[in-house]
Amino acid sequence: MPKVMEIPSDPGIPTIAAVLDPAELALRLSVLLGWDTSQGLRIRVLRWKKANRCTVEIALGAAGGGAGRELIGKVYAEDRSDVYRVMKEIRQAGFGAEDEFAVPQPVAFLPSLRLLLYEKVSGDKVRGMIVQSDAADRARAAEQSARWLARFHARAPRSGPVIQVHDQLMSSERACRDVTALGEPFADKAGRLLERLSTTARGLGPIEPCAGHGMYTPGQVLLADGGRRTVTIDWDTYQVADPSHDVARFLVSLKRLGLKCFGSAHALDAAAEVFLKTYVAAGAPAADITARLPFQEAAIYLERAQRDSEKQKQGWREGAETMLNEALAVLR
Repeated sequence: MPKVMEIPSDPGIPTIAAVLDPAELALRLSVLLGWDTSQGLRIRVLRWKKANRCTVEIALGAAGGGAGRELIGKVYAEDRSDVYRVMKEIRQAGFGAEDEFAVPQPVAFLPSLRLLLYEKVSGDKVRGMIVQSDAADRARAAEQSARWLARFHARAPRSGPVIQVHDQLMSSERACRDVTALGEPFADKAGRLLERLSTTARGLGPIEPCAGHGMYTPGQVLLADGGRRTVTIDWDTYQVADPSHDVARFLVSLKRLGLKCFGSAHALDAAAEVFLKTYVAAGAPAADITARLPFQEAAIYLERAQRDSEKQKQGWREGAETMLNEALAVLR
């Protein structure tokens, strides 16, 4: 008897079995969108965050042996039709298919499957370029990422939850409690860090919030069409926030990449300098964000230390302590 393919399950994502079954998904796309799926489709899981979301690549065959169509699908634990709406709004603000700075083309959101579909963008991930390329390409990747972000902060419509400094301090307090529970040397460093974060927050003046990506790192940015276009993906964490948050998120990510791939948190400092200088030179937003960066970076370092302690992968203790050290240093 032919072997029946076993479809993975995730009780936290009720519709995932239907999405990961090629025959079932082909039928749903045919019925719900009117697509010709007679040539079948292929599904490949790219990332799976249990009880939250699963990202897949979907390849649709074309009649007559043509090139077909490649999509990215995200199936969620809950209705995230808002992500589809926001992606459409951003594209309409000047981030479309013909623009130098863009987001992927959203195709549809299927409520019955809790499935977001958007066009797959072919290109080089900035993360890979920064880790694997020479200094010149690394700098170019950092520069393009900064230019995309500056344009986004200046032009994108504000939509989503509004994140204030108070909200970040509350998150930092929770992270501090978790890290403190690990004992020394984490407890002392986390306690001193939270105190410095609170003191720094009191000295921050008001700033006009803008559209935020929320998780802007080199892993979310692609250079497409031979590097002529810069495209940012993964819009699940969109928000309205201090623009320095996205900038800090990218800079902290470079520290972590340096530590993971080169054994030093400062291995990619040159790329970080290019990124920050380019963003500031772009003049968007008008307010100077550099004075607000230390608070944002330190809060994200603490968040990353907490995440390292939760996952406890190989080398997590060294990684978490490095994050705390970097946070204390940036607020010194």
